[in-house]
Amino acid sequence: METIPEIFEFAASRGVAIDTGVSSLQVAQLNEQGRKLSSSVDSLGIGYGDRVAAWMPNIPEYLTLYAATARLGAILVAVNNRFRELEVADIVGRSGAKLLVVSPDAGTVDIQGLLAKIARRDLPDLQHLVLCGSTSLHFNSPWPEVVCHAFDDLTKASPMSTTEATPETLSNIFTTSGTTAAPKFAAHTQGRIAGHVRDAAVALGMMESESRSLQLLPFCGVFGFVQAMAALVSATPIVMPVIFDAHEAAHLCIERSVTHLFATDDMVHRMIKHGCELSQSKRPFPTLKACAFAQFNTYLSDLPERAEAHGIPMLAPYGMSEVFAIFALRRHGQPAVDRHRPGGTLVSRQAHVRARSPDTGEVLSHGEAGELEVTGPFIFSEYYGNEDATAAALTEDGYLRTGDIGYTESDTTFTYLQRAGDTLRLGGFLVSPQEIEDAVMQAPGVADAQVVAVGTSAGARPVAFIIPSDD
Repeated sequence: METIPEIFEFAASRGVAIDTGVSSLQVAQLNEQGRKLSSSVDSLGIGYGDRVAAWMPNIPEYLTLYAATARLGAILVAVNNRFRELEVADIVGRSGAKLLVVSPDAGTVDIQGLLAKIARRDLPDLQHLVLCGSTSLHFNSPWPEVVCHAFDDLTKASPMSTTEATPETLSNIFTTSGTTAAPKFAAHTQGRIAGHVRDAAVALGMMESESRSLQLLPFCGVFGFVQAMAALVSATPIVMPVIFDAHEAAHLCIERSVTHLFATDDMVHRMIKHGCELSQSKRPFPTLKACAFAQFNTYLSDLPERAEAHGIPMLAPYGMSEVFAIFALRRHGQPAVDRHRPGGTLVSRQAHVRARSPDTGEVLSHGEAGELEVTGPFIFSEYYGNEDATAAALTEDGYLRTGDIGYTESDTTFTYLQRAGDTLRLGGFLVSPQEIEDAVMQAPGVADAQVVAVGTSAGARPVAFIIPSDD
């Protein structure tokens, strides 16, 4: 399988089902709807290389849309479903999207109200607005020149039998983090996506029989996207609630005998509590074989150990928009202290990693912290529409400058420490603020802490901001 349509056809042929928690449908149905949607979108004048933006939660229509755009050779632009009008206008406008798909029925966000706040001049290329759900009957376009369509109506055309897709066809744009500037558009080809998700599925053990994946993370991010596509390429059934609710997620994990979970630390933390209550057991998820987790909260620094005590096999991954999630993954059989460190073993046998000194530019030996540089057959193709940024991100020999600080452990394994911009240089050494935060939080009376660098006449000094505990 080298293209996205081939992945959907494979999953359809294997009878893969998607369970939303309240209903079930086959990937074969979504694939057929996708072929019909392709015909309709094509008749709207949208085809190869055109951008289609998706501002949607995890609903089956998202996968139908992806199957359709991939078949046409169009590029699906992922818009975080938590974004509001400013971010949506920026991403849809700068990407040049001709069509925007939204879901007013899903969640509690006032989609129509938010779209009404976006000026037409900010979306110069947008021609069509597609609405999922019954709200489409009462939804008016806030821009007279933009035509509204009901998603269901567009899936009634004759199915498209051909495809424009090739392994080299760009099919996805994911936004990078944009804390200091507008986010860049990391663009990926169908062939690289297919290759990566196959490697990720193998590394996670999803190719084994009786696997079942609980999809809690949104498709709009590479973490959730890779999980969904790895399930399709491995013919793994998907359990997919529309929104995350800790009680429902715990219930589904138990009742559906889930084997694979991707989640953030706070998700796992909350699921443990509800799982123990529902199962009346300290090991609530006995079928779980792998939990790939992202750690964001300092107050949950002990979560991996606590989760393991509840029988949850926690595996730390590494990823970013440019290289996808699960670019590297810790493995079963490693000591817990190793399995819980971000980074891991490269999932592609053709990938490489190194650390470079930000001061001297030299490639460092194993164990020495520097900026991580990675390469491999399945990393991003370009920053869409930004040749200068693409050139600046890559070294002369094709490695991506990740902007992350870490160190290699061997030729195929590494540890991630911190974003380069967050790392402190103290006494000539690169220091992770989290190491200091973890130590500060051991002090009595500290509920949470965050450490930043403050410049002084004597050099940078770490300063901790504290949230005291109730006592």
